Amino acid sequence: MNKSNLRKISTINDELDLKLLFFIAKKNMLFLLAFILLAVASSFVYLRYTPPVYQTSSVLQISTEDQAKSILPTKTFFDDDIAKQIELMRSQVFIQRALERLPLETSYYSKGSFLNFELYRNSPFKVQANVKCPSIYGIPIFVDFIDEKKVVLSYEINSRTHRKEEVRVGETVSFTEADMEIEIFNFRAIDEQQSVFSKNSYFFVLNNPKTIAEKYADDLKINVLSSAAKTVQITFEGNNAQKASDIVNAIAEEFGIYELEKKTESADKILSFIDSQLDMVFAKLSESEIELEQFKQQHQINETKPSPLPSIIDRISDFETQIIHLEMEESIYRQIEENLKKDDETDIYSLVAILSGSEFQDNISRMLSNLQELLLEREKLLYEVTPSSRQISSLDHQIDIQKKIIIESIGSLKNNINSRKEELKNKIAQYEQHVLNQRGQYSHIEFSRLQRVHSINERFYNQLVEKKAEHSISKAGFVSQSVILESSRTPGKPIAPKPRNVYISSLLAAAFLGIGVILLKYLFYNEISSLSDVTKYTNASVLGVIPKYKKEIPPNQLLVSKKPKSIIAESLRAIRTNLQFINNDPGSKLISVTSTISGEGKTFFSMNLAGILAFSNKKVIVIDLDMRKPKIHKGFNVNNLKGISTILSGIDNVDECIQSSNVKNLDFITAGPVPPNPSELIISNNMNEMINWLKDKYDFVIIDTPPVGIVTDGMKCLLMADYPIYMFKANYSKRLFIQNLNRLIIDNKISHLSLVLNAIDYEFSSYGYGKMYSYQGYKGYGYDFGYYDDSDFEPGKFRKIMNRLKNKLTI
Repeated sequence: MNKSNLRKISTINDELDLKLLFFIAKKNMLFLLAFILLAVASSFVYLRYTPPVYQTSSVLQISTEDQAKSILPTKTFFDDDIAKQIELMRSQVFIQRALERLPLETSYYSKGSFLNFELYRNSPFKVQANVKCPSIYGIPIFVDFIDEKKVVLSYEINSRTHRKEEVRVGETVSFTEADMEIEIFNFRAIDEQQSVFSKNSYFFVLNNPKTIAEKYADDLKINVLSSAAKTVQITFEGNNAQKASDIVNAIAEEFGIYELEKKTESADKILSFIDSQLDMVFAKLSESEIELEQFKQQHQINETKPSPLPSIIDRISDFETQIIHLEMEESIYRQIEENLKKDDETDIYSLVAILSGSEFQDNISRMLSNLQELLLEREKLLYEVTPSSRQISSLDHQIDIQKKIIIESIGSLKNNINSRKEELKNKIAQYEQHVLNQRGQYSHIEFSRLQRVHSINERFYNQLVEKKAEHSISKAGFVSQSVILESSRTPGKPIAPKPRNVYISSLLAAAFLGIGVILLKYLFYNEISSLSDVTKYTNASVLGVIPKYKKEIPPNQLLVSKKPKSIIAESLRAIRTNLQFINNDPGSKLISVTSTISGEGKTFFSMNLAGILAFSNKKVIVIDLDMRKPKIHKGFNVNNLKGISTILSGIDNVDECIQSSNVKNLDFITAGPVPPNPSELIISNNMNEMINWLKDKYDFVIIDTPPVGIVTDGMKCLLMADYPIYMFKANYSKRLFIQNLNRLIIDNKISHLSLVLNAIDYEFSSYGYGKMYSYQGYKGYGYDFGYYDDSDFEPGKFRKIMNRLKNKLTI
């Protein structure tokens, strides 16, 4: 045998073996069943203890229309961007306002067998509470009803129980954290509930009004259905169907009200600004009118007389008009600057409205829009982090920078306005000085100036009155066109958990897990399952195979004497026949049986092979050389007081240790007491002398040697043997054990070493009964002819099913 010709032994199964796969599946079927049972049980528990989740939605069309435009064209200052409107509905301020319409300040619950149920709008009692300490928020407060007029209140905070006995209904009871008053509406329902759950049947929770919006915001979803139609869908998921429906409807209804109020508020601020300007201009108009009349009377000026130097006076009038407009610009910028310097929230819409008509409206409006985006981003981020977080601090820094940029820009504009005003005033002074230099024209020039000032103030006052009228009409004509296209209805069925989906998913997971375990075990199955697993990796001679005994092997392992017509007995006869092909020389033969580790069946094989040889009128003796772990004495049901160890130690003679069995021509020698030096005893001359003496007396000397994979005690006997035999056990011996067999043949030059595969499971093995015995050279009656007495080897269900399928396919 050449090492280079041998196939490398893999630690994993790199080839598909369906029979081995079926065998492993059958062997691990309990895992799959356990996973399925666990999946069903876990699904049942999950469905029992998981609160149902209900989903409800409403469809809202967002649109605004200014009815005043049909009467008077006015400019709108309100943003109709659907994305910004959705952000408004998602904001904590708006959600907080919408939820104030609902009875969410107190949550009421009743106790159930597995779950607690919220009694939203259906509670048989009501609580009025005045919270004095916020630590009571979110704490279950239990109510035990003594009768219709008395209750017991109790709760626990920081492992400290607070309890009030016999609290009268309708009267206020004071705790450290809150004052409470109980009202009962339906004592009959309370009595029925308490008859099932005698204690703590009801409890309620006081909710913090500042965190209600945050509590429900995560379950609220607002999505655009159609950008063209400006329709959005408001969806909410919750454990109470009625509450979920009410929250969606409250948000949809509140949007129209909130939108109208915010835009009306912006219009009011514009009108307030116009009123302040009207008062200022009216005062100037009145003053100029009085001065004009006084000047006319004093100088007796006739208004019909033409004024001298009309072109110069017109220029002065134009300069003064520009100064008034610049003062208006300056007043607008001053108001925006004052609003930005305030610490409270800035109304960007009102500031943009105030800018209407100003010279630098676009630039400042763009800066204000950037500021508004930062404010919205900050408000949205507050849902996820605390006000003291790093993200909020970063946004606050950006907001401050943006405000400073706007204020600095406004300051620069104000400086430019003042420069232009000074320039215009200088020009007016120059023209007036030129007019004064004209003799006799002072009175007419001064009168023209007063007329001009009065005319400018009057014209500006009229413009402000017109603007006020326009914005008043716009305010009156503004109507929210946000329409609820589909109101939310109370859902009848929860969307989760769905029993069918839960059971299917858990069963699929169990099946995948079970199949995964089977595939992993198949992939890493490193045990010899069939004879082909051995022959793939070695060129050693196959002496035969022994089928698996379905029942537990009895203490007396000599089965061939009890069941001489069994499959095991017949397989051993086939091995006896095959021994002749290895060595058929005349004379006594030495058979040495070994294995890699203990438990591979070498003792069972040695005893039963000895029995089969004894049946053929051969004198046979079995020697238990495994002095570390002796078993022969158990198989023959005798004591182990003397044997091989005492013989090799020179304590006893061989004749004194030979014992006879119940089978004719079959003797045995037990291992004897465990010696301290079994290896030294085996390699001694006494061992050689004993073997030679026994060979002179017996036809076959069978030695049950220690496993060579553990100790080297049996190596000498393998080298001396006429029939060295190496045992493997199906589905027990590892494939790597074949390397030991090859090493003995190649390195130790035991070329005639043959192997026997023990405990073959014929249901899954590559060899059935017929194939197995055909390979072993047995030509006789088959299993189907009823020759064998094999009640202990009846095929299992798998083999029966396969045989039926085979018969049907054959027909």
